[in-house]
Amino acid sequence: MDLGEILRILRNRWYIVVPMLALAVGLGLGTYVLVPNTYTTYTMVSLLAAPTTSKAAAVDTGQDNPFLNFNGSLVATADFLGRRLQSSDTVLQLKAAGITEEYTVALAENAQGPFLTITLTGGATKEHVLASANQLVKVADTTLTEIQKQNNVAEKDRITLIQVIPPQKPETESKEKLKLVIVAGGGTAALAFVLTFVVESIARARRRKRLGGEEVTTAAGAAAAGPDIEGTMVLQLPPKPKAAVAPVAPPQRPLPPKDEPIADAEKTQRLRLPSRPVGSPPQDNRKQPGQGAPQQRSGGAPRTGAATTYQSNGGDRRGQDAGRVNGS
Repeated sequence: MDLGEILRILRNRWYIVVPMLALAVGLGLGTYVLVPNTYTTYTMVSLLAAPTTSKAAAVDTGQDNPFLNFNGSLVATADFLGRRLQSSDTVLQLKAAGITEEYTVALAENAQGPFLTITLTGGATKEHVLASANQLVKVADTTLTEIQKQNNVAEKDRITLIQVIPPQKPETESKEKLKLVIVAGGGTAALAFVLTFVVESIARARRRKRLGGEEVTTAAGAAAAGPDIEGTMVLQLPPKPKAAVAPVAPPQRPLPPKDEPIADAEKTQRLRLPSRPVGSPPQDNRKQPGQGAPQQRSGGAPRTGAATTYQSNGGDRRGQDAGRVNGS
């Protein structure tokens, strides 16, 4: 099936294609309008060493600054906190608290310290996404403190949490929305094409079946046809015999007329023999007017020098005497 036939089928079944395409466009627009937009934002927090640790480091360096003391133990603590925030119990508690957006907590890429990136996706409005991000930062700080309290860590030895990057302006996330639009509109359009070719296939099958039944009826050659729907009797007449054509005689060669025999050029040969040399007859032997035939010599040779002609016909070449002159 080539492109031309596909277009012809779509044109013939326009009463299926056009309504289905209109429905596909309507579903696509309706999905785009009804499905709410989703937004995404992120924030970053960091862990700081305990005051006692900073003071112990200040004895050696002379600087009591917690931002100068990012050791490996803080990175392990940050990873522990991120896994705790993504546990099932914490997710349920946050949903009960009003944080309905999906979020992920992970160590910052290419970071050499205890930095956690918190990403939120969803929300009906941008304001709600920003509020959920700030609330999630507070929950992370509270969770870190509770973990240390449960392990009887003194307050002076507790690790603290600080917000490095505040929640950024939410951006519209159109990827998921476009997926729904494509599924609604594109799926309906594909269904239209499939339905069109299914209907065309069924119609062709019925047409072939009907034509096959007509061929069987014609081959049977029923003499008495059944009544038509309107009551008309249809009679099938035998075909008319073809008129006999007289055979054409092959062309014959015309025969020559009987009174004028004509020698065949292919079978007749004429031979003309030269006359025999004879001497001049004496004057007294020449034919005189009123006298008979000239006398012959003792050897039987004629006195005159006339020529003799012989004729040979076809396969018989025995040299029959066609014409004699002077009695020879």
